Amino acid sequence: MTQMISHLSEIADGYDTFLVDQWGVLHNGNTAYNSAVEVMHKLKRKGKELVILSNSSRRVITTRQSMKRMAIDPNLFNSFATSGEEVWQALYHRDDRFYANLGTKCIVFQWGKDPDFFDDLGLEIVNDIENAEFILLNGTEKHRFGEYETILHRAAELKLPLICANGDFVSITPDGELIECPGVIAKMYETLGGTVRWHGKPTAETYRLVFENISTETRVLAIGDSLYHDIGGAAKAGVDSLFIMNGIHRPKLSQCSNDQNINTLLETLYKEYKAHPTYASKQLVW
Repeated sequence: MTQMISHLSEIADGYDTFLVDQWGVLHNGNTAYNSAVEVMHKLKRKGKELVILSNSSRRVITTRQSMKRMAIDPNLFNSFATSGEEVWQALYHRDDRFYANLGTKCIVFQWGKDPDFFDDLGLEIVNDIENAEFILLNGTEKHRFGEYETILHRAAELKLPLICANGDFVSITPDGELIECPGVIAKMYETLGGTVRWHGKPTAETYRLVFENISTETRVLAIGDSLYHDIGGAAKAGVDSLFIMNGIHRPKLSQCSNDQNINTLLETLYKEYKAHPTYASKQLVW
């Protein structure tokens, strides 16, 4: 059974290391949640180990810079793990068969501009799928989904592999709008018969890399707002989890008028995503 809590202080002493998601937990993409940042400071003062575990397609250095812009001190965290960094390292080292055979010509889907991601990778970015050897899925723009689908159909015919650097299906805007994310495109490509290399939560490889730097004796709590990625991933990795309700599942949960209805809906969501958190809280507060 999932235990509802109001404050992290109720359970904090039971854990040594906290795996913390970003978007929906610490900030909304533009602005930090002050109460959640305060939690990080409280945990740090208690000597807890804090690890950012994010499905951001950005590299760690870029993630740290983004935190500074939102007045979140990146030095609060002992380490960072982003799916973008995982992809960059894989492309740079190419020490497994998938990456060794990948080629260098790629068509890139991304949001905004992230030129630093391509430093030292030796990739040739092409605009025509006919000239590509693989697809690098770093992000999506909602007005281009029709264009993506056309490209994916041809890529599947050409049997091109796709790298998904952000497996999230949706994110929530500061206004509460849910927008589709790269994971939707990757799933679409698999439906078309394409090969997808997933990175980030909830893949086992992501947790393996994180746990390389964590003592096997430490008590770990994962904190996140995605039942599929954060809570499901934590369960598969064998660690406890705290589900933050005021994230991507907020639009559905906000339709409930009382606690009884919320609890019923939560149980339905847990079963739907096959992910039962150890704890749940409306938001991350101390």
